[in-house]
Amino acid sequence: MKKLTIDPAEVVLGKEKNIVFNEDANRIASCNPVDVLYLDPPYNQRQYATNYHLLETIAKNDKPQVHGKTGLRDYSSQKSQYCSRSQVKKAFNDLILNAKAKYIILSYNNEGLLSLDEIKQIMGQRGKYGYATMSYHRFKADSSREYSANSTIEYLHYVICDE
Repeated sequence: MKKLTIDPAEVVLGKEKNIVFNEDANRIASCNPVDVLYLDPPYNQRQYATNYHLLETIAKNDKPQVHGKTGLRDYSSQKSQYCSRSQVKKAFNDLILNAKAKYIILSYNNEGLLSLDEIKQIMGQRGKYGYATMSYHRFKADSSREYSANSTIEYLHYVICDE
């Protein structure tokens, strides 16, 4: 309950024009041609909004109604299809097929809702597909939970899109 003071971030202006969006990624990727599209979507059923609710409140500078022990703001309008087992494949397919990009790079781990085969199949529709892997020591949120492995594999998928 202490007063929060936030200093503005230093903005370094470069030569290139940049645009920032706060919209649905699928819509943005289908309407804005780019050379490289880098994707790092949620992997599992945990909604990002529950992790970033404090930053959301800071960015909006509002006083939302909150609920629960941690004081979550309502995020029902921000739920991601990428966190839904029944919706993720369709959403990802839509994103990849409609993205206006020359190259698409996806960071995703082996414990995600999408399988390696699903990702290969969907991304492979756009052109030359490949991936690289790196093993990471598992982050363990708490000691009471049982984990099936001590490490996870991070995949960096890519596709060189056909014109």
